[in-house]
Amino acid sequence: MRASRFLTAPLRAVQQQEERLPGKAAVHQARVTARKLRATLRILRVRELDPAVKKLQDALGKVRDLQLQISWLRGRDAALFQARKRKLRAAERALGRELRQWNSRTVPALLRASEDARQPPPGKLWKILRKRLERLEERLEAARKHPTTNALHRARISVKQIRYLMQAAKDALPKKALRLEADLKSLQASLGELHDADVRMALIKNRPKLLRAEREARQRLAKVVDAQLARWHRQKVAERAQKLL
Repeated sequence: MRASRFLTAPLRAVQQQEERLPGKAAVHQARVTARKLRATLRILRVRELDPAVKKLQDALGKVRDLQLQISWLRGRDAALFQARKRKLRAAERALGRELRQWNSRTVPALLRASEDARQPPPGKLWKILRKRLERLEERLEAARKHPTTNALHRARISVKQIRYLMQAAKDALPKKALRLEADLKSLQASLGELHDADVRMALIKNRPKLLRAEREARQRLAKVVDAQLARWHRQKVAERAQKLL
C-alpha cells in the first residue's frame, strides 16, 4: 500500500494550524500532529526525518508549556507572570524560525519520502507495537514501584508513543486491540496533569505559600495516578493488549 496519504494527511494538518500560530489551540493541535507524524515515520521506517520533525515539536512544546504556565500564574504571582511572558515572546520567535526551516526543508523532504515509502504488512506493524507495549509495561511497573518524577515522566512518554502509534496504524490493527486507546488516553491525561504540577512546583520553589498549595494538589493527583497504575498492574492491561497482536 502506498504510504503517501499517511504522511501528507498530518502535513496538511500542521499547515492548517500555521496561520493560527501562536494561538493556544493551534499550538496544541500542531504539537499533537507533530507527534502523530513522528509515529507515522516510525511505522514507515523513515526514521532519518524524525529529528527534523522533533525540532518543530520541541519548539511548539516550549511555547505550549509557557502558555500554560502563564495562564496558571495569572493572579497568583505578578513577577513570575511577567518573567514567563518575556520567555514566551522569545519562544514564539524561535518557533517562527523553526517554521521557516520546516517549510523550506522538512516539508519538501517529507513529500519526497512519501513517494517511495510503503506501509509495512500487519505482521511488522504488530511487532513494532508489541515491542512498544513491552517497554510501556516496564515503565509503568517502574513508576508504580518507585513513583519518582523521572519514572512517571518516562511512563508518560511511553503512553503517548503507544497511543499515537495505534492511531497511525489503526486500519491494520484488530478492533479488540484498539480498545486500549481509551485506557491510554485516561492514563496520559492523569500523568500529564501530574507532570504539569511538577513543573509548576519547580517554578515556584521560592514561593512558600504557592508551593504549599501546589504540593497539596499534587498529592491528590498522585493518588489518582497510583490507582490507575495499580489497575494496569492488577488487570495486566498492557500484557493482554500484546496478546491481541
